[in-house]
Amino acid sequence: VQVVERWNPYARVRVDLFGVIDLVVLTGSAIVGVQACAGASHAARRTKMLDAEHLASTGLWLASGGVLEIWSWAKRGARGQRKVWTIREEAITALDVRLAAQERAA
Repeated sequence: VQVVERWNPYARVRVDLFGVIDLVVLTGSAIVGVQACAGASHAARRTKMLDAEHLASTGLWLASGGVLEIWSWAKRGARGQRKVWTIREEAITALDVRLAAQERAA
C-alpha cells in the first residue's frame, strides 16, 4: 500500500492521484486505486469519480487493468450497543463509467 494523495501547501488543499485516488494497493493479482473517506462522504466520492472532470481518468484507470474502489469508514452498531469502526467498500466498474458517460451525452 502506498499513499499517493499529497498536500499542496500553497493552495492548502489535498491533491489526489488523477483527481480520485488516495491509496494504491498492489495485491499480486491487481493494482487497486482506493478513494478513502468518512462514511458520510461515500456518495460524494462516488459522484466525484464519475463527474465530467474525472470521468476520463477514471475510465482510463479501469481500461488499463486497474481496479477502483471507495472505502468509507463510519462508527456503526445497534442502538444502545457499542459502536465500532466499520468499512464500506464499493467497486467502481467500467459499466459505471459507461452509464455516467451516457448520462452526460443525453
